Amino acid sequence: MKIDIPSHLSDDELVAEVKTLARCEREATACLIAHLAELDARRLYLPAGFSSLFNYCCEVLHLSEPAAYNRIEATRAARRFPLILRMLGEGSLSLATVRLLASHLTAENHPELLAAAAGKSKREVEELLVRYFPMSEVPACVRKLPGPKAFAGALDAKRPASSDAPAVLAPVASLPSARVSSPASPAAVRRPVVSPLAPDRYEIRFTASAQTREKLRQAQDLLRHAVPDGAP
Repeated sequence: MKIDIPSHLSDDELVAEVKTLARCEREATACLIAHLAELDARRLYLPAGFSSLFNYCCEVLHLSEPAAYNRIEATRAARRFPLILRMLGEGSLSLATVRLLASHLTAENHPELLAAAAGKSKREVEELLVRYFPMSEVPACVRKLPGPKAFAGALDAKRPASSDAPAVLAPVASLPSARVSSPASPAAVRRPVVSPLAPDRYEIRFTASAQTREKLRQAQDLLRHAVPDGAP
């Protein structure tokens, strides 16, 4: 199939065509989810020689692994709650937001949750869910990051870099309300993690230098009279 850049279209024609194609893509995605739901129910991937719908989607439909995973999550949620198909088709839900909602939906709460999530971004749905299902505090942890050589060795061995990381450093005192986790690569640039736990509580993770860690230790020591447990 040959597809050319539509440079011949006027501005108005191009905008109209983009909107039409986006609508068609949403509708096609909803139709694919509906058909995958029936294919999954009939387990037709088995006679095709695949042990799972995931492998079928990757090998036969040529979906990437993340795309296959998202669609399968949406497929199984839509089998239980067909309203999802209509909302996907009209664009009030995306595959990403369906995936976030899927494990929380029940026969009793799905009309309310789906209506509340309609038209919201992924981040907004994350914040919506913690209002309904607040999470507990994250365990405190301060780790020393692996060096570049340790990370390269981990890649060569095809195992997580954290397996080569030194043991967790013993903190000056327990740190009940914060943790610092190892990134996949010391040189990689990654967005900071800020995840909602409840409407008024957030988990925040960042990477600190050894100097910053030492300053934290000193601050904990100096504030023992006011903060006996050393909470950051």
